[in-house]
Amino acid sequence: MPSLVACDSPIDLEDLAKRIRSSSNFRFAWQAYEYDDLDPSSPQSIRSALEAIIAIPALHGFLRDSFKPLYEPSFRIGPPHEHAFVAPAADQFADILAAAAGDHLGAYSETLRPAAEHERAEVRRRFAQAGSYLAYELRPGEQPGCRGCEYYRNHVFTNWFYEVAWDWCLLTAWPQRRVLWMGCLTDTD
Repeated sequence: MPSLVACDSPIDLEDLAKRIRSSSNFRFAWQAYEYDDLDPSSPQSIRSALEAIIAIPALHGFLRDSFKPLYEPSFRIGPPHEHAFVAPAADQFADILAAAAGDHLGAYSETLRPAAEHERAEVRRRFAQAGSYLAYELRPGEQPGCRGCEYYRNHVFTNWFYEVAWDWCLLTAWPQRRVLWMGCLTDTD
């Protein structure tokens, strides 16, 4: 399991977060981590980091602290399904955040569409302020015949997401800084 220590984000996300949270009932929370023994170019290594974040309460405290008990009275967290996987997501990463900020994403948006190129470019510029980065997304498992993969949203690892229609766990690594960022996004009922 990689060694991670929560740290301040190397980029300012408050303006982006404000726009995301004001569009279509989205929730958005994030945390950055310094790491020593992580291969930031390996999706499997990023998955190991996610498992460490899930396993260690101090590392997922940002989710617990932002949890609002809409459906269940208490915060729960556990491992994602064994076949859920971390995949490179350079294009999807910028599109998800930009579309959410522009109110083009989620069950409550009146205009569902991908983000425009200038909206995606803004997200890429913001994350590039800290240096060259690698973007990833946690995705549901797709193993044929697996009952867990047939379950809707099998990659959701906590009730912070409410297991509703739109849930994302995004991860970014800045190899030069040895910093990993995890952002969680959902739209709520």
